[in-house]
Amino acid sequence: MSQINMTPYQPYRKMGKTCELREIGDKKVIWPLVDRIDADNPNFRLRAITRNDVDAVAELWRASYPEVYGSVHEWILDPVEYQERVAFAEHWEDHCVSRPHAVMVGEDLETKKIVMSSIYTKWDKNLQVEASFIAIHPDARKGKIGTSIWSNLASFYQWLEGSGAEYVTVFCETWHNITQYIWFKRMGWKIAGIFPGNFTRWAGGSNEYRGCTIHFYRLLNGGDKFSSLPEEWDLLPEVKELWECMERINANSAEEGL
Repeated sequence: MSQINMTPYQPYRKMGKTCELREIGDKKVIWPLVDRIDADNPNFRLRAITRNDVDAVAELWRASYPEVYGSVHEWILDPVEYQERVAFAEHWEDHCVSRPHAVMVGEDLETKKIVMSSIYTKWDKNLQVEASFIAIHPDARKGKIGTSIWSNLASFYQWLEGSGAEYVTVFCETWHNITQYIWFKRMGWKIAGIFPGNFTRWAGGSNEYRGCTIHFYRLLNGGDKFSSLPEEWDLLPEVKELWECMERINANSAEEGL
């Protein structure tokens, strides 16, 4: 916690009257270590990335999510960029605290190929994690390995509960609605908003466009207790109407699993 003297100052308005308050402390999100074999398919292993994986993982993203080329997320296509950004399994005790990104990989033990990857980003002082990306290699989206990946998808994010994060988010692209369906109808996450033109995305060749993303959120580890309620929000009538509409829609979110 920063040692800044705030005693001469005060908030613009007294807030937090509809929720619990707490002392500001040293807040940390700590990445949990994952390494397990799928119970129904002994050829599928889910684990944290190692330094030896970076070339294969970057190639997986190029084949599975090339649209990030030229964008703020382009780093996931370049193995060099991983070295100082992500938590590596062989340095986990240090990296699980110090590194802003965690990367999980799904390995086909029969072919010894990495067929899936997911990337997470954390902001310690907000106790927040963004489940930034998940990709499955086009050759592994069907068949036995594909089934293992989809059946384990829910557990990819349950591990976040062990990280200490209170607020978790994910965004979905709009060139298909498969992930929107998964997060909203199967995983029980709530819609936070629609962001037109949010990120630049590759259109092939040397061209790009600004794509629209759909954002979802979920509160974990008692984060809802410290979240202010609409009763104390100062909203324009139009914004209040939008919130009420979103609440009606979010009532249809379902945690049915995959």
